[in-house]
Amino acid sequence: MSEVVAGSAYELRRRLGEAIVIVLSILLAFGIEAFWDEHQERTEEEAALLALEAEFSANLVQLDTVIARHEAGRELMAMLAELSDAEIRALDQAMVSEIMLATANPWTFDPVLGTTDALVGAGRLDIIQDVALREALTSFKNFVGDTEEDVAAILVFAYDVWRAQIRHGGPWGDPGTEVSVNGPIPIPAFVERATPEDLLSVRSDPQLMGLVGWFHLNAGYYLSELGRVRDQIEVILELTSPG
Repeated sequence: MSEVVAGSAYELRRRLGEAIVIVLSILLAFGIEAFWDEHQERTEEEAALLALEAEFSANLVQLDTVIARHEAGRELMAMLAELSDAEIRALDQAMVSEIMLATANPWTFDPVLGTTDALVGAGRLDIIQDVALREALTSFKNFVGDTEEDVAAILVFAYDVWRAQIRHGGPWGDPGTEVSVNGPIPIPAFVERATPEDLLSVRSDPQLMGLVGWFHLNAGYYLSELGRVRDQIEVILELTSPG
């Protein structure tokens, strides 16, 4: 009888040992899988941070270009208002072209958001551990969205200015001044450069200059919104920079 009891106890211990080994093996497998998943997420996060830093560095360059172009345009319009007829006639071709272009030159900020959109679209924004960065990215997209009304307004008045310039011999173009964020814009051979007399003719038209004024007034509102966008880019770059 004692041998039977001993055998049963041994069998129980053996089965219990096997069960423990199985449980430990399962826990170890889960642990390894969890560790690997965490490693994968951190690898993905590191790649996402590098991509975000590159994108927003490019966005900052583009945004500064847009801001500088609008500010320069407003300065040129102030110059046009102050110059005498004789001074306008004495301007060189490059300056005449710059001033005419500045009457309505609707530069807009079109951010690169490939990484942000990919993370949001795939529901993977949560791989970024920094809550502040996730919130900054969301705020950035909202701020850019807030500029849409200003962009629409400056485009409307730009079209009005361009149509009104036809009465004075426009449109005009100059390969030396027509550029975009992507580089020079090809000008058709039949589109001529503006002359000082063209500039004087445009300035003498109160209705046209009123449209120019409305364009630059709305550009000022746009610049105000872009200032907020720029601040947010700097926040994102600070949060994505190594260290």
